[in-house]
Amino acid sequence: MGILKNKKDRNLLILALCAFIVLCLVEVGFSLPRYFVGTSLGDLLTNSSFKNIVSGLSLSIVAAYIFYLFIDLMPRARTERDTRVVLDSLLAAILDAYARCRVFGHETAISHVDKTVLSEDWLSENRSLLKDQKVKFLPLKFALQTADSRLEDFRHALPLAVSLSPRDAMQWLVIIDKVRLFAENYGSQPEVKDEQFHLVDTDSDENPLKLYKSDLDFRLLELVEQTIEWRGYRTNENG
Repeated sequence: MGILKNKKDRNLLILALCAFIVLCLVEVGFSLPRYFVGTSLGDLLTNSSFKNIVSGLSLSIVAAYIFYLFIDLMPRARTERDTRVVLDSLLAAILDAYARCRVFGHETAISHVDKTVLSEDWLSENRSLLKDQKVKFLPLKFALQTADSRLEDFRHALPLAVSLSPRDAMQWLVIIDKVRLFAENYGSQPEVKDEQFHLVDTDSDENPLKLYKSDLDFRLLELVEQTIEWRGYRTNENG
């Protein structure tokens, strides 16, 4: 969680910086500009009591922000980072099974999946491949198996997304829906005869898996697109 990404934390940082600058100006004691000399404002700015009040107030704001930084902001940022690791790992489990065509991808602990599949380049490249339907059937099948076995994990992880922000919770609900739609295809694979195996990755009308593969392709594409949204990437539509 970056300080500059959160409006409240950003405003507090600006306030603390302004207070620190004022504190430095008061303590250094710069000479009063000539056009202020002899004016009411000039008398106020050179008044020792006023300077003590401003200095004390500025010091209090800076001290309070430092206290907030170490007691609240940093622990909260650490918790958010760890929470995102868990949620990202769930997404990576499905994408890793697809990327490495892993037969036992659905049995792999999420702590051991390859999270490089969450990189912007990988997601952008594979979104283009899925859009053009240039992927083979087996990677889609193994990703489907993982989606089916992890669907309940995605649902149970919703409170973690809620703890991040309402926006993250909404995006996670969309992701759950996409995983569900993908997983609904599990167990409905059409039968493939031995003499038809060579057709499963072709666009031939004789391919018994043509429509089924197209459905898997589309559902995984939706999940990849929502993963891009979740990660906050601004990937070009042309991939």
